[in-house]
Amino acid sequence: MAKADVLARVRADLAAGHTHMAIQRLRTLLATLSDDVEVRSLLAAVYRQTGNPVEAGRWGFLTADVRASELTAFAKANPDPWQRLRLLQFNGDPTGLPEEATERLVQLADEAQQSGPPTQWVGTYRAPTKTRSATWPCLFTAVVLVMVTALAGIGVLRIIAWLVD
Repeated sequence: MAKADVLARVRADLAAGHTHMAIQRLRTLLATLSDDVEVRSLLAAVYRQTGNPVEAGRWGFLTADVRASELTAFAKANPDPWQRLRLLQFNGDPTGLPEEATERLVQLADEAQQSGPPTQWVGTYRAPTKTRSATWPCLFTAVVLVMVTALAGIGVLRIIAWLVD
């Protein structure tokens, strides 16, 4: 779907008050057009409208209309500069950005370089083990066996009573 079509649908969603759908459409569009400042600006505006300054700061970071409080919220929620760079999801040429956004991006990249290499998680992933009570399977089995024995006994008594009559 073309960018103009998606933006028209986003505007219709916003007019109807469907901010969640508008956010989904814009995030999907940004997956293919990650360097588009117009889409980033619109997404930041939607997050601003919904009261989410962290995401508004994230997506407005590379735009001219981002607020200082949003940048602060984004930095506070993601203190590692490498993580902030990764979260921006920007791989384009910074010369196409507004001047103040280029300065912010260069400053963030410098901050990341000064902080040292990015931290990497090492190790293996193991799913958490479920802790079960050791008596649970045994208790369940015992209850089922008692019930089956009782029903079998009732059945045997009925058959004997039927044969005796």
